[in-house]
Amino acid sequence: MSILKKDLAVSNVNSLNGYFPVRTSVTESAFDWEVAKGVVVRNVYRKILAKDMAVKEGEGASYSKFREVCQKDFTERLDEIQLWEYLEDMYFSQDTFFTIAPECLLFRIANLPVSSPKNRLGDLFSSLMQDYHNPQPERMKRNFLEQQLVDSLRSPDVLKDFFGPRNSKNIEEEPFLPFLTCHFRKDIKFLSDHPGYLIHCLEEFLRLYGYLYTAQLALNIDGYKSEPAARPLYFIMENETASLERTDLVRNGHQKVSSNIQKIFPYLTMAETLQEVAEDRPRIPLWHFASQLAPLDTPRLRQYAKDFAEDRDLAIDSDDSNEDPLYWLQQLLKLSLMQFEKGQTRSAAQGKFVRAAEVELCSTFVRARGRVGKVLVMNQDYLALLTNLAIGEKQRLRFHELLEEFRARGVYFDKKTQQSLIGFYERVGNVERMSDSGDAVYVRKTI
Repeated sequence: MSILKKDLAVSNVNSLNGYFPVRTSVTESAFDWEVAKGVVVRNVYRKILAKDMAVKEGEGASYSKFREVCQKDFTERLDEIQLWEYLEDMYFSQDTFFTIAPECLLFRIANLPVSSPKNRLGDLFSSLMQDYHNPQPERMKRNFLEQQLVDSLRSPDVLKDFFGPRNSKNIEEEPFLPFLTCHFRKDIKFLSDHPGYLIHCLEEFLRLYGYLYTAQLALNIDGYKSEPAARPLYFIMENETASLERTDLVRNGHQKVSSNIQKIFPYLTMAETLQEVAEDRPRIPLWHFASQLAPLDTPRLRQYAKDFAEDRDLAIDSDDSNEDPLYWLQQLLKLSLMQFEKGQTRSAAQGKFVRAAEVELCSTFVRARGRVGKVLVMNQDYLALLTNLAIGEKQRLRFHELLEEFRARGVYFDKKTQQSLIGFYERVGNVERMSDSGDAVYVRKTI
């Protein structure tokens, strides 16, 4: 049976519905990290606001309605009614409310339409998470009053079980980067098992994985003949000096990623166009699609390449006698990229896509450093987070084991930065040096 779509016809529209949140037409405020956090919490705990709580007016109205529920509950429990005003000021300010429990973030997605472009960022992490959820979340240590508020929050009048689709398109996706999905699932489990830490660093966690996914997708996009693997991507610490002599920073840094981001949209749209996707048939990544092609697909791929070239007014230099379906897939990917080249009518749209990807998903970690150009920089907060995730449920790791965990997630450090890392851990106080040998240096979690 062919993996190709049954009705394979050229469209004038390049449609992208999965695997990446950026589009060629960038919508203002589409990248809302608060909404992404709400989507992730919904999928981790499989909870959503109850029908009476998710009022049409959205987040603000739902938030006010919950405050009324809490006032009623507290009034019944407290001997002194006048205490409510004090409690309201203390717990219902924007700065405080969303730090009380992870489920508070569900108010960020109150009545968010499935058609809203704000869903796309959350969809990226839903795809990375796959079917992971934590049905029995760990309890945080709270004072009596906070616990009363959380009890009100978790009552069936406020929250209900969520059985809906994990993403806005209601289309399942096989992982494009299985190695990164594996670590994302492990890391989100670690955070959900430590809800206080999850509340504190969820946005940083998502921004980190948002960049790692973008970078590794760009670095693997050409290698569609095999399953993706973590490619070297070198970071430095923010207080370090970058120089041309540090060749790994130059050869395997963000500049390599940046040059490949332009291929993401053309390749993903072509892969999506060629395959049949439905609620009962998951979307599969380009590399998996390529592995399923068979010689019987060659005639249709060959014809589609010719039709596509004619529709886009592109010159195709191909060998019509070639019967390898992968050859014709390669020709189609080439043509898909060519339609966005400078001078083509779609080049402006491609420029918007690349700029949006750089600004929204990469800028947190990219810095310009003189003649070296753009380099990847990780500050101390992100380094502490990555360290805690890498150590996970263990108490400590040898330093070289820690570096292996970093590399498994696509984060590399050269020898000079490795020495700076040890110095950072020593200043923080979470390092145990048994001897001068690197094998005898242990790093502990900071939580």
